[in-house]
Amino acid sequence: MTVGDLIDELCRLPDTAIVSFHCPMLDQEFTFYRLRRRSKDMVEIEVNAYPQSIPSAA
Repeated sequence: MTVGDLIDELCRLPDTAIVSFHCPMLDQEFTFYRLRRRSKDMVEIEVNAYPQSIPSAA
């Protein structure tokens, strides 16, 4: 995913929109933790598992 891809999606939303993170393979929700600059042209988005979201047994 590039910054352009993200901007294209997010620019259509109001400033108050909520962004959620979901892993379909684990069927688990995640919450934003922080951004980390990995290099001059790469940023890492860190997320934590949502405590209330326990992975489903498959």
